[in-house]
Amino acid sequence: MTKKKLLALTLSASMVLSLAACGDKKTNTNSSESTGEGTKTEESSSSASAAGGQIIIGNTTELSGDWSPYWSNNAADYDIWNFIQGSATVEMDAEGEYHWNDTVLAEEPTSEKNDDGSKTVTFKIKDGLTFNNGDEITAANYVASVLLFSSKLLVDNGASTTTYGYNFEGWKDYNTGASEVFTGVRLIDDNTFSIQVSADFQPYYYEQAQVSTAPTSLDFWLGEGVEVKDDGEGAYISIPDSLTEDTIAANLDTARHTADQVSAGPYNLKSYDEASKTATLEINDKYPGNYEGQKPSIETLVYKKVETATALDELKTGSVDLLSEMSSGDEINAGLDLVEQGGFAYNSYERNGYGQLVFSCDFGPTQFVKVRQAIAHLLDRNEFCKTFTGGYGSVVNGMYGTGMWQYKDLADKLDTELDTYSYSLDEAVKLLEEDGWVYDASGNAYTEGVRYKKLDDGTLMPLELEWLSSEANPVSELLVTELQNNPDVAKAGIKINQTVVTFSELLNYYYRSSDDAKYTVPTYHLFNMATGFIPIFDPATEFTTDEDMIAQGYNTNYIRDEELDKLAKAIALTDPSDKEGYLDNFLAFQKKWNELLPNLPLYSNEYHDFFNDKLKNYNANAIWDVTSAIIYATVEE
Repeated sequence: MTKKKLLALTLSASMVLSLAACGDKKTNTNSSESTGEGTKTEESSSSASAAGGQIIIGNTTELSGDWSPYWSNNAADYDIWNFIQGSATVEMDAEGEYHWNDTVLAEEPTSEKNDDGSKTVTFKIKDGLTFNNGDEITAANYVASVLLFSSKLLVDNGASTTTYGYNFEGWKDYNTGASEVFTGVRLIDDNTFSIQVSADFQPYYYEQAQVSTAPTSLDFWLGEGVEVKDDGEGAYISIPDSLTEDTIAANLDTARHTADQVSAGPYNLKSYDEASKTATLEINDKYPGNYEGQKPSIETLVYKKVETATALDELKTGSVDLLSEMSSGDEINAGLDLVEQGGFAYNSYERNGYGQLVFSCDFGPTQFVKVRQAIAHLLDRNEFCKTFTGGYGSVVNGMYGTGMWQYKDLADKLDTELDTYSYSLDEAVKLLEEDGWVYDASGNAYTEGVRYKKLDDGTLMPLELEWLSSEANPVSELLVTELQNNPDVAKAGIKINQTVVTFSELLNYYYRSSDDAKYTVPTYHLFNMATGFIPIFDPATEFTTDEDMIAQGYNTNYIRDEELDKLAKAIALTDPSDKEGYLDNFLAFQKKWNELLPNLPLYSNEYHDFFNDKLKNYNANAIWDVTSAIIYATVEE
């Protein structure tokens, strides 16, 4: 995750990943006449055409039905969330620029610098805004988003991400429950609220997006009678005595999973079929439009699960109309063949993310950096990338994708100053020996088989890795050949055991978050998945060493390195006018990340979107995905 959406959420530091994890292969779209390099599309107007038509969107990542990103939803679920969320105070355009949303704001926000170095931004929203159920939207609903999605209440109910107001004054005390009041968020009147950005986050490279917030219905999430109040010291949630902890827990669980969402975005979630993993959405006629006043015109969206092997067949036969973010060479070549036959179109763009091996860095062999580095030397990533992407991708060596402007500006340095971990059995063995993997199972000098390391307590740890992958996953299948069954891996003294589960179950193990206690126990050392980055590249919470935050679900690698944490935080703490300083911080972080290797990038590929050419004005790109681009698209039967 994504990656690029209309800012239905506050784009805080925690949201550097559009999703902490998404499927190894997702699907996304864009329309046009095909050329060898992509397509040209018609310019869209700033107002919607007469509503009508239907588009069926296919995705190889199956929906789980957990719509909110604060627990463990995947990339497909997050698409649904972004289709139904909207009316944020700040929104992004297709070039990654941010704008005050004049559609919901009565006037441009005011900003005041405080004596302590903090900054207070005051917002005034328009009258007449409503949720999809007709309930009035007031300033309290914008404040409610910060309060609810930053709250200890969500943490106590299993949420894994609660940094909606991470950059705001008083977040830490509020998030941990030390204070019931969020001092940096103030409800002034029915139309007015303010946000105080902490001095710790000044300056900030993405200062406008930093203060974005969208409306939330507390009645829907917690129950009737819940209110946002402010007695002069900051905003807080007031819960009536009639709502018990058990009742609130049940309400939250329902709100996460119900199709009957109370929301304020361009579409309403009308239904969800668990058996077929299919969601149906319809235009929200209460939606006021995005920052340009643009409203959707495609009446119905059907979002369904497709299998990688048959996705393009479904496009050909009309079972789906749109497949986005096709990434493998086989898929792309087959899609281009289909376009040549007529009736279909495509577009292509470099990815703002990558496919990866994710390491658990807090237990077992992968807690040791030289083991992670050795694994990198035992996977020929150039060959892997070539095989999987068919030439439509390249290898990266840090936490970035080839579609990112930061990479384009720093390509020469990133390509030459980061370790490429070139394929080498000798280098892998050298690293393992340096790290103490020099014993056999009996504690004698290693000669063959699985290596062992003697720990401080005298016990022997085997160099045996548990790998979790998702079913019907072509990246996993290639990893079996290129890594698990690679003879050099065995020669190096490493054994890799694969377990295959559904992607939803994989995420439970990855996040270590579920009602089932078995998922909370560290079990797997390796996961293969993919991720995308939103334009705000701020990994401040991704590698935190704050144990309270790690316990809440941040730092899903569980890597504890003070320097990496410091460098991650430094990136966005740059004056917006200092692009050179921002890039210096970006490069310094990437160098440390490349050394510690919490993840191993496998490929950053060129995405292709394939679709029925009845879809017009569809202009998705690396940061402007299906959930944003569909608002401007039309259907021409």
